[in-house]
Amino acid sequence: MRTAGRRIPNATSPASSVAAETRAIPFDYAFRYELEGTPGKVLNSIVSVSIEAMFTAVSMGYGVVPRVQPIIFGPEPPSVSPGVARLVPQALETINLADIARGLDRLLRETSTTLRGETGAEAVFRNGLKLNPTVAEFALQTTQGSDSGPVPLSVDILQKLFQVVGSPPELIQFKYAIFDEGSGREFQSEPILNIAGLGSAAGERPFRYFAQPITFRPRSTIRMEITEISDFKGELHVVLHGYKVLAIRSR
Repeated sequence: MRTAGRRIPNATSPASSVAAETRAIPFDYAFRYELEGTPGKVLNSIVSVSIEAMFTAVSMGYGVVPRVQPIIFGPEPPSVSPGVARLVPQALETINLADIARGLDRLLRETSTTLRGETGAEAVFRNGLKLNPTVAEFALQTTQGSDSGPVPLSVDILQKLFQVVGSPPELIQFKYAIFDEGSGREFQSEPILNIAGLGSAAGERPFRYFAQPITFRPRSTIRMEITEISDFKGELHVVLHGYKVLAIRSR
C-alpha cells in the first residue's frame, strides 16, 4: 500500500534555489582632528563599521586646513623729535627691518597675543611676513615714485601694511597608528611618521596604497591615533579609502 504525500522539491533544483549575489560599492571612512600645535599631544578618533557589510580599506590619504589667524600691523613710527614717536607718512623704501619688528612686538604686547608658543616678534621670522594683500598693490605702485622720489604712504596704509604669514601646511608633521578595537589588531609596529607613510601635505604622495588591503568586519570599531610633532595649528582630515561588499539575494 502506497501512502499518498506531497513531493518535496529538491533544494538544489533551479526552481527552488536562492542565489546570493554580491555588489561592491566604493566607500570611505573619515577621521577629523583639531591640531593645537602642541608637540607630543596624542589625539584619538574612532569610526564604527556599519552592520550591513564588511569594509575593506585599500588606501589612505590626508589633508590639512590651516587655522587662519590674520595679524595685520604696521611698522614702528619714526621719532619726530627726541623721545617722541608719531606715525607720519613714510615711503616703503625707508622702512627697515627693525621698524617692522618693533611694530609687531608692540602689537603683540598690546593684544597679549602669543605666536607659536612665543610672545615676541621673533616668532614671526621663523615663517615670515608679507605685505597685506588689501594694500600691497597700492604700496608697490608708490615705490616707482615720481621725479622727486618715492611717494610716502599715508598713515592709514602704514597701519595695515604688513601681515603675518601662517605656518605652511607642508611643514606639518605627525605620527599615526591604526587599530581594530574589536580584534585588538595593530597595523604597525609603532606609530608612523606622516612623511614616511603618506607623503607631505604639499601634495607629494598625498596617499598610500596598503601592501595588502585591510578588511574590517561589520560593527568593528576602527581607531586612529595621531601624535602631534610640529607646531602646526588647524584641522587634520585622514581618510581610509575602500569598498563594501553588499549581498543581494535574488530568486
